[in-house]
Amino acid sequence: MTDEQQIVLEVDEFYRGYIDGFNREDIDLFMQTFDLPFVILSGDRAAIVCATEADQQTFYAQMMAGIQGRGWARSAVDQTRVWPLAANLATLMADVTRYRRDGSVIERLRAFYTLRRDARSWKIVTLMQATAPFRGPGAIPRE
Repeated sequence: MTDEQQIVLEVDEFYRGYIDGFNREDIDLFMQTFDLPFVILSGDRAAIVCATEADQQTFYAQMMAGIQGRGWARSAVDQTRVWPLAANLATLMADVTRYRRDGSVIERLRAFYTLRRDARSWKIVTLMQATAPFRGPGAIPRE
């Protein structure tokens, strides 16, 4: 297995673990999966920089309140793509579907992450979402 293939496997495994923890509302795991500082980028507003654990906890609470307010019960990973950029740096594209308790779809989204590996594990450094009809780099179709 090449170094690039190993990175792809590691990042994919990291992300699926992140979503599993997200679905369990495991704030400890959530806190461990992000690097400090990390940045959320959006075309709708200025960058949100989370520089401290308190910022990260606030971001988590606001995000969970927002999706739970729309009836969220769980998220499912539909597809991922990983592009290694260096031995300790990668970009991840993830198509995710958010569901309500009754199984109906709240939304389908495409998120892009920049991740870096520290001495222990991969960590999210940036997060941004492609807003429909835009699909992001490569215009990869949703599966």
